[in-house]
Amino acid sequence: MSHTLADKLRSHDISRRAFLKFCATTASLLALPPSMIPNIAQALEAAKRQSVIWLSFQECTGCTESLTRAHEPNIESLIFDYLSLDYHHTLQAAAGEAAEHALETAMQ
Repeated sequence: MSHTLADKLRSHDISRRAFLKFCATTASLLALPPSMIPNIAQALEAAKRQSVIWLSFQECTGCTESLTRAHEPNIESLIFDYLSLDYHHTLQAAAGEAAEHALETAMQ
């Protein structure tokens, strides 16, 4: 199982050259000098799955329905391989105080 972005990229045969081109593009988009490219590469290589806190305010859970019906990537792949869905009031098993604790832990 891939634990970092670098592991995931290697498992998908993304070349080092392509990765560094991505880092250079990212630096350019952020108006950073070229000297920052190695820093961006180092940070991205060590990055773990992005923590997600899904808060629904005025939606009708249509977004959640769309997410659960996605095919590529599917919901299982998203939450087990790419994202860490740390809080989602509709999809989580926890309720009440346990749900509130999960939200507070994810925010920290």
